[in-house]
Amino acid sequence: MTLQTDSDIQMARSQIAAPVPDALQAAMLARVLDEIDHGLLLVDLTGRILHANHPARRELAAGRMLRSVEGMLCTGEIDSQSKIRRALKDAEHDCRSIVELEYAGEPLSLAFIPLAMLHGAASVDTVLIMCGRRSGCEMLTMQMFARAKRLTRTEQNVLAQLCAGRRAEEIACLQGIRLSTVRTHIKNVRQKTGRGSIRQVVNDVSRMPQIVSALRLTAQD
Repeated sequence: MTLQTDSDIQMARSQIAAPVPDALQAAMLARVLDEIDHGLLLVDLTGRILHANHPARRELAAGRMLRSVEGMLCTGEIDSQSKIRRALKDAEHDCRSIVELEYAGEPLSLAFIPLAMLHGAASVDTVLIMCGRRSGCEMLTMQMFARAKRLTRTEQNVLAQLCAGRRAEEIACLQGIRLSTVRTHIKNVRQKTGRGSIRQVVNDVSRMPQIVSALRLTAQD
């Protein structure tokens, strides 16, 4: 057994108390934000994008409702763009707001949250935009849940479709199987999870932390 000297203890304490370099803090914060399944955008009051986490970058790349044009947050419609400008103007006056966008019948909600970048600053100079979550669950979360409940691959696939908001009839059509087969899988899922209804199972999965694969973070956006 090795006894620690006073110098060893002091050195250990100094290492614990040593501040984390700013670059490392920024890199770690970016990694943390990428793990959140909500799209997060940090913009200035003109709409210039200062940072976007992975779900937000994916949304911008798709270009359905939001896009980046020369680093500026834009939409494909004049009416939607005016909503964004109005929300940024409200944020400048420290007012939070919700903006509803829609593309091809698919909605997207945006929450505008005013921030002061410098601690103690009196005026707002940046805005956090939180994008509403897409329906469904992350595949890794679904796989971990299925493994814990001993679901088969087919039962997992059916549950994933249910979590995405599809009905049993739609699942049967998409997977090319009988409706009775889908209902059997649903019954098995209920029994293995100990839930009285499949809606309870879907609610359980949707409330879980949505864990993303580390492979996603290394993939090209």
